[in-house]
Amino acid sequence: MPRTGPSPSVLYHAGGVAIVASGVAVNTVFDAPFRTIIALCLITLGVASVTRTARDHSTSRLLRNAKRWWFIAFATFVPYALATAPDSEAAAAVGGAFAGPVVGFALEAVAGATVLCAVSMTVLYGFAWYGIHPGRPTPEERILLEE
Repeated sequence: MPRTGPSPSVLYHAGGVAIVASGVAVNTVFDAPFRTIIALCLITLGVASVTRTARDHSTSRLLRNAKRWWFIAFATFVPYALATAPDSEAAAAVGGAFAGPVVGFALEAVAGATVLCAVSMTVLYGFAWYGIHPGRPTPEERILLEE
């Protein structure tokens, strides 16, 4: 019987972004002294969930994923920027559709989450490009093997 529904990697990505967004939200909304610790824990858990699906990808696929995440981050940041800091009257009119504390709060959480996920994928690609990749020899081991 063919499988229906989203793949597990899509669920990891969606769940990871939701956890990162909740971490960004916790740091924005609450004024408790321990909010940063909770926010960092949630962000770390979410980013780990997002990057977990890409740990066995090739370097070229990691580059494509990083580019895709940066595109998504830009696409989610534009409405947030229009709502919070319009530069002209036209931008303020467009941003007016996103006005309101709940919508602004949600836009900030989603934009922050996608930027953090894009950064994590870029770092993962950078490590893989350098040669530090799970299941593969470290750069030092490769040098020793060449001798």
